Amino acid sequence: MNESTLEPESVSISVHRNRPPEEAIEQKLKQVYGSGTYVSDFYKTENGTLSVKIGTSFPKDVTDCRPGQERVIKFIDVDRIAELTGEIQDSSYVISLESREEVLEGLNNQKAALREDLGDAMARATYDKIAKTPAVENQLNPIKQILRWTRLYHPASFSEVKKAQNKEGDKTLRYVHTLEKLGFIRFDGEKLYAEDPLNKYDLEEISTEEFNEQILAEVVERGYKHLSEKLGLNILRHLPKFANGYYFDAIEKNDPDLHLDLPAIRDNIVQLYGYQSGLHNWELRDKMDELVSLDILSEEDDFYYANEDTFKDITEAATA
Repeated sequence: MNESTLEPESVSISVHRNRPPEEAIEQKLKQVYGSGTYVSDFYKTENGTLSVKIGTSFPKDVTDCRPGQERVIKFIDVDRIAELTGEIQDSSYVISLESREEVLEGLNNQKAALREDLGDAMARATYDKIAKTPAVENQLNPIKQILRWTRLYHPASFSEVKKAQNKEGDKTLRYVHTLEKLGFIRFDGEKLYAEDPLNKYDLEEISTEEFNEQILAEVVERGYKHLSEKLGLNILRHLPKFANGYYFDAIEKNDPDLHLDLPAIRDNIVQLYGYQSGLHNWELRDKMDELVSLDILSEEDDFYYANEDTFKDITEAATA
């Protein structure tokens, strides 16, 4: 017999007048799915059908790594990992259950969404700094060229842009479509026209260096997710992932003065993204020091802590 058939398909919970149904349901579901389970939403229709959304919480050590600090454990809530249905039968709630495998899949999906939200918040908070790094600027060079040429030779001939870039296949066209989607340009199939976000730059009043920095920062701010997912510019996700090795704990603890060492940061990166465990400490330190040089992190005596402005920006972006 398959082990999964040993799991109950439903549970019956007695209704008591003096006890909220959510409490009774939650207590029963803790026995099925584990002690961290909670009811995140409960809805009962007039005809007696039920909808129960459940979440789970797990402990996270967010202790300051400096000597003599008291240990701090935070419980992180992951909402809506499953939605259960049921009905009222006589004086009981009968709830149909999902298998533990299905609930675990829901948990993993919601954890992935949590990582994505944290990465997006980090990118929005630090886009202007990330855009200044040589690796990012190099990958975004074709986009910078299209924007500059469109502004300089408005309306710019697409065929000339494609010829100047000398890219294989349809790469230039994909960049053009992305910039059109982000609202920087308009493309009629032959010519590229500057739209308001690009038109505001007067190339006679601003240096090429200033234009490159400002326009790339704006492109990253508006299109971080699209650029990284659709165009495969994974470099945009690189530094935010390392930064979140620190800020994951700092935001949970709501403490920009939280000091973490490299092992604690490494553990967070592994927990969040499931990789980098084999990264040499020297290379990991290089990543952290790059974040310090960009004013995304601060460092003191081999401990890393938040840049206060960045912490404020990330907190605001995460709750937006």
